[in-house]
Amino acid sequence: MNHPLHARPLCRVEDLGSPIPDSPHAVSVCLPTWADIIGYEEKDPRVIDTMRTGYPRFFFHPLINQVRAALEPKPGRDVLPFADQSAAEQCATLAQGKAVDVHGLWAAYFPAENLPVARAYWQHAGRILSSRAAEDWLDSKRLRAPDTALEQILRERLALWSGAPAQNISLHPSGMAAIYRAFEAVTERRPGKRTVMFGFPYTDTLKILTKFGPGAEFYPRGDAADLASLRDLLAREEIAGIFCEFPSNPLLNTPDLPALHEMAKAHDIPVVVDDTIGTFFNVDVLPHVDFIATSLTKAISGEGDVMAGALTVNPRGLFSDNLPSTAPGGIYARDLEVLERNSRDFPERMQIANINALELARFLAAHPAVDHVWYPGLNPSPVYEQLRKAGSGFGAVVSFLPRDAAKNTPHIFENLQLSHGISLGTKYSLVCPYVQLAHYHELAWAKECGIDPHLLRVAVGTEPWKELRPRFETALP
Repeated sequence: MNHPLHARPLCRVEDLGSPIPDSPHAVSVCLPTWADIIGYEEKDPRVIDTMRTGYPRFFFHPLINQVRAALEPKPGRDVLPFADQSAAEQCATLAQGKAVDVHGLWAAYFPAENLPVARAYWQHAGRILSSRAAEDWLDSKRLRAPDTALEQILRERLALWSGAPAQNISLHPSGMAAIYRAFEAVTERRPGKRTVMFGFPYTDTLKILTKFGPGAEFYPRGDAADLASLRDLLAREEIAGIFCEFPSNPLLNTPDLPALHEMAKAHDIPVVVDDTIGTFFNVDVLPHVDFIATSLTKAISGEGDVMAGALTVNPRGLFSDNLPSTAPGGIYARDLEVLERNSRDFPERMQIANINALELARFLAAHPAVDHVWYPGLNPSPVYEQLRKAGSGFGAVVSFLPRDAAKNTPHIFENLQLSHGISLGTKYSLVCPYVQLAHYHELAWAKECGIDPHLLRVAVGTEPWKELRPRFETALP
């Protein structure tokens, strides 16, 4: 399980803007200092102009920008490229433009002043053109045909881990695209009806529910009190679907999924769960959901050099007879090759990362410089234990809040010798001030929801714990 980033993490001042890992298709980027984090959020040229890449839904990859230039929008117009017609048409409609097929690549052209609208669709819906697809199109003005045989291999592998039939698993260009497809399915079933977000989620999930539908009811804590409030809501309003995470990001809370599902079932409401942090290896949520949305970018890949997602349909759920599209090409052929290769050792990696994360959580919980640690394994909830698979663990993500956090968090972050980038599930450990990156323009709101702006999120890798522990001992005051 050795990786170059184990011994030489990207966290030095001179690493600013470097891709994590060292690949032209890396999905993360090094932001080594607290000032770099703020500079990135405030679009400081010192930071932005140094970045060789960024998370592909938030940052237009250089290859994507080359494609945009090659598509030659007219003056006063702009363009975004997509691999499929539906995504281009949806983006064009939102941005008051037109979708056009250009040498097998679907392009959404729109007035230049509507780029923020188009960009929001790209980010939130996640139906993006991958950097490998962009590379191929720039090289030959062609995209590679879908590899249906390899797609079936991957679906069968995911079926083995999830417990769902392979035909109930569809592949998507990102984890958010899988969530977006679930959102489309539940809102098509009940047009004009609101959705529910139960528990504080990854930022773009809530944005999908609020921006692309008739609105959402948000229960930020996802606890027993919120469950009671939700019960009252369902008694008086017809809801299209309930979305949650298991565990949640970044506080690793575990909602009472069985109770939530029973309540939803009584009102014929589908439940959509993002299990990206929990993973197929650790938890079996399938009996208590209608959809599982998984970011394959994270732990299933483990390398951080490919974007992909999967949507799994419960064969006994509300959509068992009406499966969302499993049309070929949901993941670009070259990305699929990389993902299939990366995913082969997923169970072995998760076993190591589970052990490391539990060790880290226990270490931090006992450290005098740490105010609070969030990790399901420290005080496992009955629900987590009920859904935990035999021989599994509690995941590879640990969040913690230092004492006197406003003063100490930047110092700890800058001195912690792990790669400084946003993502999770990789073989190499990553650390980031997650709330600053995900909610910088809504920090007060996040704090009202119980999310401290100065917490640090660690995505624990497969480095030996004996090598990780001294790095935390050195960084903590």
